[in-house]
Amino acid sequence: MFIFGRENIFMMKVFSLIFYLLSILLFYLNLNFYFKKEKILKIFLVLIFIFAKNIVGWSSLVLSESLFIFLILSTLFFFNRFQQTNKISDYIIFLIFCTLSVFTRGNGVIVFLSTLIFLFLTKRNKLIPITFIFLILSQIWGFYLFLKTGHTSTYFQQVFYKNIYFPDAGKISFYNLIERIYFNTIIYFTKIIPGTFLGNVNSQLYYLPLKIIPIITFLGGLILCIRKKIYFETSLIIINLIVLILWPVYFSTERFFAPLFSLYLIISSFSIVWLTERKKSFLLLLYYIFLTYSILINFTINFVDVPKKVYALKNTDFNFRNDNKFRSELGVKLLFQTAIWAKDNTPKNCVIMSMKPELIYLYSDRKTVIFPYTDNDFVVINYMKNNRVDYIIFEDNPDQKRLTNLTINRFILKHKNAFSMVYTDLEVPLYSLLKVNKEVLIK
Repeated sequence: MFIFGRENIFMMKVFSLIFYLLSILLFYLNLNFYFKKEKILKIFLVLIFIFAKNIVGWSSLVLSESLFIFLILSTLFFFNRFQQTNKISDYIIFLIFCTLSVFTRGNGVIVFLSTLIFLFLTKRNKLIPITFIFLILSQIWGFYLFLKTGHTSTYFQQVFYKNIYFPDAGKISFYNLIERIYFNTIIYFTKIIPGTFLGNVNSQLYYLPLKIIPIITFLGGLILCIRKKIYFETSLIIINLIVLILWPVYFSTERFFAPLFSLYLIISSFSIVWLTERKKSFLLLLYYIFLTYSILINFTINFVDVPKKVYALKNTDFNFRNDNKFRSELGVKLLFQTAIWAKDNTPKNCVIMSMKPELIYLYSDRKTVIFPYTDNDFVVINYMKNNRVDYIIFEDNPDQKRLTNLTINRFILKHKNAFSMVYTDLEVPLYSLLKVNKEVLIK
């Protein structure tokens, strides 16, 4: 953004593409550390990684997924290289990528936790001090927020909030937590993980064997990794899966499993090596048939989507102009466009309330606060009064399951006379900038 400009969505997409391609290379290089002799297995694993809809889909959007997948594979690569060379320089490079993963995603800090587990269990105590130095460095943003605002909220604290966007609503009960764990476990192991291999799998009974295979191979590989004392990779994926299962149900999507897919494939493949060593030819044939089907189904899904992806890349100009509804980034474009309009047409000292305050701040250069995700009049009015909110970005999304439609939008629609529209895209009025009439709403 600093080099090419904040509005240059084309270059953002190019960087996503670059990180996707680099991730394929890193995935292959990592496989060489684990499976030197299994050439056929490596070919199949690379192909499924290349064509997996979950990886391709999220890597083609202007999001942090492609970068985070690249960073996870980079940490894995330099960890394996350090294991081979035992050089402190390789370990420091590994820690640098660990730190970058934390800057990119809140749950990136899990890689430090897995590192400390590895160091403790392998009795490499001399490396613990330097690891802690990089761990503290990775939290510099949290320290900055604490010094500037007097409070901060970590990724792991938010897991136990009733609503992560509105901490004042309090923490969930133990019963709700158990219920969340139960439903998330079912969602991930019967839908999201099998769906990553099989695209849009149906729920018919005859799909059950295809859904079971990736789960059985993963659990078997996990047991083998523990027995082989592969501590870092094992703890990394287990802790990440625990966090995904603890997270609110509406965040249980394939997007958050995508960064773990490469590690999931590696750990699952230990089961296949075990079967190869014991010459279980029928089970091996079944697994390779499964992988072949998985590659073909994912390739087919992606191939159908190619014209749309190419069109989206070619027709993305530097200022979001000359665009139409065919682009999958339309929502991103309209949100940025609203923020850019606010930069040119609102007072510099105004405060804007929105669903993505960090992005609105970046593109509007105005102070921003997040929605209090509730429709309670007393809570919302006091929140707006305390934060001196002047404008609100209203999301007119037809999906009634959207969090905004379930909370803040109800409040806005209930108090229409307290807001006046100052900007929207007339062709696609997905986002509107509303001015707050404080005399009516905040007395």
